[in-house]
Amino acid sequence: YQAFAANFNTAAAPTAASYSQAFPGDGTSGGTTFPNSSDYAVYAQDDWRVTPKLTLNLGVRYDYQKLACPPTQNTDPLLLSNGLDTSRCPKDGNNFAPRLGFSYAFDDKTVLRGGYGIFYGRTTAIDLGTAHSNNGINVINVTLNAAQIRAAGLRFPNILSAVPTTSAPKNLFLFSDNYVQPYVQQARLGFEREILPSLSLSVTYMLFRGVHLTRTRDVNLSAPTALVATAPDAATFTFERFSSTRPISRATGITYNRISLFESTANSRYNGLAIQATKRFSKGFQFIAAYTFSKARDDKPDQTAVVVGADDSKIVQNQLNPRADWGAADTDLRHRFVFSPVYELGRYTRSENPILRALLSDYVFSGIVQLQSGFAYSAFIGNDPNNDGNRSNDRLPGTERNSFYTPATYQFDARITRIIHTSETTRLHLILEGFNIFNHVNVTNRGTR
Repeated sequence: YQAFAANFNTAAAPTAASYSQAFPGDGTSGGTTFPNSSDYAVYAQDDWRVTPKLTLNLGVRYDYQKLACPPTQNTDPLLLSNGLDTSRCPKDGNNFAPRLGFSYAFDDKTVLRGGYGIFYGRTTAIDLGTAHSNNGINVINVTLNAAQIRAAGLRFPNILSAVPTTSAPKNLFLFSDNYVQPYVQQARLGFEREILPSLSLSVTYMLFRGVHLTRTRDVNLSAPTALVATAPDAATFTFERFSSTRPISRATGITYNRISLFESTANSRYNGLAIQATKRFSKGFQFIAAYTFSKARDDKPDQTAVVVGADDSKIVQNQLNPRADWGAADTDLRHRFVFSPVYELGRYTRSENPILRALLSDYVFSGIVQLQSGFAYSAFIGNDPNNDGNRSNDRLPGTERNSFYTPATYQFDARITRIIHTSETTRLHLILEGFNIFNHVNVTNRGTR
C-alpha cells in the first residue's frame, strides 16, 4: 500500500498508473438492492394401474416466479433508441410442465421403466440484483490516473467534491426483452432384471436437453474483421477481431463500455447410458457397481457472469455468435465407473477364546472406487486478441471449445468401522477413513498462459 501511495504522490509518477473505484450515484441506493422474488407452483399427479403389469404415472405442473422489477430506468436517449431499457422486468407466465412415466413388469424378476418430463428452473437473485444496480446510475465507476490525482490535490484527507468528467465508461447489465425462464427436458428408458438371487442388473438410457438457458452477452460490439497474427515460431493465426470503437457510445460525455444482456438463448444436451449391478445384503456383503458412458454438449450457459473481469471466463468467445461455442460441456465426462462395496463382519464365532471373539467381531469394511475420464478444457490464449475487452475467453484459432481433456482420474477411498455395544440399546462407532489411499496423482485442472 505504501509503495502504491508513493507512486501517486511522486511528481515523476507514470501517467499510465491509475486508480479505479465505484461510488453510489446521487439519490440512489447504490449497490444496495432488493432482488425479491416469489415462487408459485401448482401440480396434479395420478398413478393409473392399467393392467396388473402396466402402471402409468401422469402429471402436470405450473410454475411462476414473480420477480421484483428493476426500480431505476436509465433515461439516456442513446440507450432507449437502441431498445435498452434498464427497468425492463422479465415476466414469463406460461410455464406448464407435463410429466409422463410408466413401468411394465414382464414377470416378478423383469421390469421396464420409462418417463419424460419438463422441469422449469429459476432466475437467480444474483442476476436480478445485478440488473437492479448496474444501470449506469446507481453505481458510478471512476478511474483517475496519477496526473489527475495530483492535479486534484487528492492527498489524504482531501476528497473528491464531484464525480469528474473523466469517469470510466459505464458497464450496464439488464434483461433482454424476450427473456424467459430456463427449463430442461428429461427422458429415460430403463430395463432391470434379477439375474441371480439378490443380484440385479439394470441398463438405462438418459436424455437431458436444456432449453432457454441463461447467459450473459455483451451486445455493444461491432462486427469483427479478420486479423492475421504471427507467432514467434513464424506460424500464422487468423483471429476475428472487434473494433475498439463501441457502436453504442459517444465521442464525449457519458460513454458505455460493455452492455451485457441476461438472455435465455443458451442450450445444452446430455446423452448417457448407465449400466448398474446391485447386490442386496446377503451373508454380510453388498455392493453397487455402475458404469456410465455419456456425452454432454452446450454453448456455454451460465447464470453467474455478473462481474466484469472476475467472471469473464464464463462468457463465450464471440459474443455476436454464441453458437460458435457449441462443444463439449465443462462437465463432460465420457466414461465413469464407480464400485462401492460394504462387508459387515458380525460376531466372530470360529474361536472359543472370548477375547479373540471380542476383538474380531462387529467390523464394517466399505469403500468407494472411482475411475473416470479427464475433464474438458480449451486451448486459451492471453492478451485479448479479439479485442472485445475480455482477456479470459480467447481460444487459439483452429481449436474448438473444450476439445482437449486432462488425463483420466482414479481414486480409492476406504473406511473401517468398529461397532462397540455399550448396552442393549446403545452402540459406539469408531471410524477410520482414508481418501485416495494409494496417493494417486489426479490432474483435475490445467494452467493458463
